[in-house]
Amino acid sequence: MFAPVQHDSSDPTPITTSSLSPTQARVVASLAQGHTVSAAARHAEIHRTTIHHWLRNSPEFKAAVHVARREYSACLNDQLRELASTALETLRKLLDDPATPCVVRMRTALAILERPHSPDPGWHLPDRAESARREPSRSGEIEAEIRAMLASSRD
Repeated sequence: MFAPVQHDSSDPTPITTSSLSPTQARVVASLAQGHTVSAAARHAEIHRTTIHHWLRNSPEFKAAVHVARREYSACLNDQLRELASTALETLRKLLDDPATPCVVRMRTALAILERPHSPDPGWHLPDRAESARREPSRSGEIEAEIRAMLASSRD
């Protein structure tokens, strides 16, 4: 089952599905969530060529798909921002907690330092931080630094 697309109240463009059939409304919700035409057709129990026909010949259907996709994208972007905020708070807790093992704090700090320092106004979720394990030359250096830190803390 596909979830209904929520409307962002900051966008004045209404999502009007009143001129659409219930089947078309289900297809709009499915397409807005990134499902393929074939998947949307299976869910609505229609042939995929019907959806292509609606997209070519029904301005109301095409507009509803466009608006619903934009709304769904905005909703996902908001959720990603919330998750990024939670992730940053988790990193802060790891760094601040003296009970966090040195290795974890070191890798956390390195992951943070590899990120952009401040988001620009057109902020997007940062690119994935590459793991030290994926960088063989750095991995050896990091492991050596960690071993040296641990050895010095034991002395």
